Amino acid sequence: MHRLVVAALLIGFLIAVDPPRALAQAPVQSGRIVFSTQADWQRGARTDVQIIANADGELRLTAGATRGTFVSEPISLTMTLHAVGAIWHADVPPGTNLTLDIRGGPAPDQLGLWQPLVAGELRARALPDAFATEDVRPLPPDTRVLQFRATLSSTVANASPLLSDISITYFDASAGPPRATDAITAFGGPATLTPPPKVFPRTSWAGGNPRAYRGTRSAPQGIVLHQIGADALDDPLPFLRALAAYHEQTLGLNDTIYHYIIGRDGAIFEGRSGGPTVSVADVSGGAAVHIALIGEGSPPTAQLDALRALLAWLCDAYRINPTGQRIVTLNGAGVVGPAIAAHTDLAPNAGDPSSALRDGLPQIRRTVSATIVRSRWFFAEGNPRDYEERLAVLNPGSEPANVRFIIVRQPGVEVIRDVTIDPGARANLVINEIFNDTPDAPAIIEANAPVIAERFMNFGADLSVQPGIMRPSRVWYFAEGSTEGDKRTFLVLFNPQSESVGARVLLMTDDGTTFVYPPFDSEPISLAPQQRTVVVMGDLLPNRSFGMRVTATQPIVAERTMIFGPGSTLTSGGMHISPGVTELSREWHFAEGTTAPPFRMSLLVVNPNGDRANITVRFLTPDGTSLARRYAIPPLARLAIDVNEVVPELGVATTIIADRPIAAERALYWRNGAVGTAGPGAMAPAYSWRFADGRTSGDYQQYLLISNPSQRQARIDVAFILADGSRASRSLVMPAGSRYTMAVHELYPDQTTISATVRATQPIVVERSIYAGAPTSAGNRGGETSLGVPGD
Repeated sequence: MHRLVVAALLIGFLIAVDPPRALAQAPVQSGRIVFSTQADWQRGARTDVQIIANADGELRLTAGATRGTFVSEPISLTMTLHAVGAIWHADVPPGTNLTLDIRGGPAPDQLGLWQPLVAGELRARALPDAFATEDVRPLPPDTRVLQFRATLSSTVANASPLLSDISITYFDASAGPPRATDAITAFGGPATLTPPPKVFPRTSWAGGNPRAYRGTRSAPQGIVLHQIGADALDDPLPFLRALAAYHEQTLGLNDTIYHYIIGRDGAIFEGRSGGPTVSVADVSGGAAVHIALIGEGSPPTAQLDALRALLAWLCDAYRINPTGQRIVTLNGAGVVGPAIAAHTDLAPNAGDPSSALRDGLPQIRRTVSATIVRSRWFFAEGNPRDYEERLAVLNPGSEPANVRFIIVRQPGVEVIRDVTIDPGARANLVINEIFNDTPDAPAIIEANAPVIAERFMNFGADLSVQPGIMRPSRVWYFAEGSTEGDKRTFLVLFNPQSESVGARVLLMTDDGTTFVYPPFDSEPISLAPQQRTVVVMGDLLPNRSFGMRVTATQPIVAERTMIFGPGSTLTSGGMHISPGVTELSREWHFAEGTTAPPFRMSLLVVNPNGDRANITVRFLTPDGTSLARRYAIPPLARLAIDVNEVVPELGVATTIIADRPIAAERALYWRNGAVGTAGPGAMAPAYSWRFADGRTSGDYQQYLLISNPSQRQARIDVAFILADGSRASRSLVMPAGSRYTMAVHELYPDQTTISATVRATQPIVVERSIYAGAPTSAGNRGGETSLGVPGD
């Protein structure tokens, strides 16, 4: 029966050759060579192979032969060829074997090496009982002549494989783009910390208009790796066009089966239209992304690097564990296999990938797991020339974390340091020990596990200890800002993008007056790619206090640096640094606060809305009592609350509740305004808080400030990592609606670094205060209060 199908579909006759025809989906010409009848098989040389009349012509071994060959005469064609694919019917009993090969060249006496035509699991839609190559075989340049070979062998007496027919499709894929251009960022899945690689879209190699998505969608649960083509394939574009034509036109599929194809030079090409969620039902793998590497042996370095980058992004985007396993349905049964699998893991009879790639897969999986960025921290401010600057990273997890410090020194080449941090341990990087010749050094910290990162800066007269920023944003809010008297305010804007970004600043004053810089009739601030820009607010709005909103055309990182106090300079004045907030909230919590001498405490609240905001401020005391005050803030205005006038000489935690989203900060100044700290509160309590850095050595004093705003008693457990890596802990019980101050320097003195994790049975808010010298002493060198990083 299959011979009738072949006769109808392949139109077999004496070495039948179809005329070239244009393919609808790609600028490719194709034709067919068919061996099907006795007359066809006569046009070739046979050794220990006979033609039998069964089904009008089949090849088998002659009686008593254990090995034989059929080699067609060279077949000259009228077009230059780039690749071939094949479909055939054969019967291969146990103990027998059939191998098919093809070669080509510009002339009958200039044919290249034989290339195997290997049957995979892919089948032609119209001939499901026939074998087929899963891909096309590339041909030497200027090929215009083809030759086909069949090798039959047997280890069983009187047994032989039978070859009934074969249809060889050849392709001229010279029409189309000569080179791929305009690579785009890969798309699919949710936003990831792991950067998506650049991918050449289908139109860049196939030409024509973008293809419409075809097929069902499902979130991928695994990845399948293939190898196609040849190691010597230097120009992949004609090959890709021939591959798409073979899959769609010859096999009758609705698209190529590969979502991505990676060239030998590391170029990544889009294959199947619609992205990685488009299902592939024609090969094993279930809900999986199919990636093909061009080549037959060990992938070169550039190709492996591109593969790792693509796998890391896909695993991050679709929550695939690169070293994990998944269940795949094979032959109706569920089978456990690797999440990143070789094609042969799912289809043992498949001819790919090579043993070299399969043997390297365990290492590839481990490298991909280490490459995935599971946390990233940004620091826009950085000045190792004028200050002591240290970056501290805490690994709170149960597995080692691979951490990369990237110091974007300006000018100059960025500095990279890699370190592995054990579970529950910490690593420190002192920037001054690497370089100290520039005041302009923003930083990025990346890790393959969730980590906590902080920056410690000692200004001599003051200090700053702050967690980094986890995600860039297009919008940033600051409630504190002033150019009055000796106060100087700087906006530090870091653009982590690979292209320039525009930004504007809206200033909102206490009396409701607003200013926009640059004005809307002017060009926005231009932030150079992967550089930081400092905006001097005194040049824009002198002798005023204000809140700020920064808007950018792409996500950026924004921090505010303020210098203040008598004779304030970069090294002699008071200074504090704070990140902005990216979200407004109706609720703000501050664990630290005091109006006891010598401190002056202010709450700064900015209302960037077009309507009035009504707020209630509640102050919580150590014994659980509270005091509430209510305020109204006009639209696009800032409110400054002098807390010393409301609750004099008292340590308090503070909660702000508003009827519309606002931004809020708390500022503390002492030594007659010579030093101070300011920063935003927490938008919600949490069950745990973490601090990567701290110091109790020398004259440093460190406190943990804990607020329990809930209506229930809370048990608190604090775990410390000391400078030598040893562990310590403390516990306490807090009444409902109370605050507590833990003097860490009294418990663990002389610690050059100290980390802390605070956990509670109720949601709490925790801040850390560090002072250089007692705040009441003349030798005090300032201090900083910062919110911890909330956890699970």
